[in-house]
Amino acid sequence: VYVRHIRRAMAAVARASLIVNGILLFTGLYLAFVPGQNGGKLQSSLSVRGPSTHFSVSRSTPVCRNMAVNSKRRKVDVLLKEEVVGTGKKGEIISVKPGFYRNYLQPRGIGAQPTAEYLEELQLEEERRIAEEKAKKDAALKMKNGLQILSFTIRVKAKDDGTLYGSVRAQDVVDVVKEQTGNELDPKSIDLPSIERLDTYQVGVNLHPDVRASFPVSIQRGK
Repeated sequence: VYVRHIRRAMAAVARASLIVNGILLFTGLYLAFVPGQNGGKLQSSLSVRGPSTHFSVSRSTPVCRNMAVNSKRRKVDVLLKEEVVGTGKKGEIISVKPGFYRNYLQPRGIGAQPTAEYLEELQLEEERRIAEEKAKKDAALKMKNGLQILSFTIRVKAKDDGTLYGSVRAQDVVDVVKEQTGNELDPKSIDLPSIERLDTYQVGVNLHPDVRASFPVSIQRGK
């Protein structure tokens, strides 16, 4: 009878020891993965011993250090509403540090979280921009075809040998084109050759970044 009681007592002690070891084990794991006061570099270990168990956990293990580094490198995806020099252009989705987004991009309305609604709005805006650019280019091509089939005349004072008294300006070309076609060119877009005598010259004009026209302008005696 005494032997039976002794065995039961030993079994109860063994179970209690296992429970205590389990609690200590999970406590050690928790402490190992909580950053220390010195940036995770604090040396601390916990040993769990029992009849057949020995487990040691240290806060300075490589796993804990890697987790700390990865947490510092965490980034968020941000959709730029405007171009940010050195960061990205409007409409791009970039990865930035959370602090940069919270303290700079978001308060200034420069960046936002890329929601489906905003991406759809951005897509519509891009489609409108492309349509406008196409309309401008089509108008420039139409004007180019009209200029190339017409001839323009500018009358100036000249000497008997054909040398001009004055000069022909880009604005003179703009005026004669508007008078005949109704279209007004930008004087800065006119590529005017050197005009010193009565003659016919080819004048160039940039109608669009992708469209350049050339048309004849006759300089005749008059006025």
